[in-house]
Amino acid sequence: MIIVRNTFRARQGHIRDMVEAMKHATANIPDRPRILTDLSGPMNTMVMESRHASLAAYEQWRVALFQSSEFQGSQDSMNTWLESGSTEFYMIEQE
Repeated sequence: MIIVRNTFRARQGHIRDMVEAMKHATANIPDRPRILTDLSGPMNTMVMESRHASLAAYEQWRVALFQSSEFQGSQDSMNTWLESGSTEFYMIEQE
């Protein structure tokens, strides 16, 4: 089992816009990800955390997400709000 964390840094004043757009973009997809925002560390940070059986399962999930009309519709706005981002993959060793 793996956890994938996509971290996004929003431009100043746009973190709420980004969070609402991501909530809308992921509302109807299977295995909806968790959306987290910063309480400490770099400001204006949003994390989209998802859990998958394998990297292959994550890739299938990602393809479905990117093909959804809600996600495609949010891309133009999110690209203007996005300052930077990264993706991290973690193996779950114990729960």
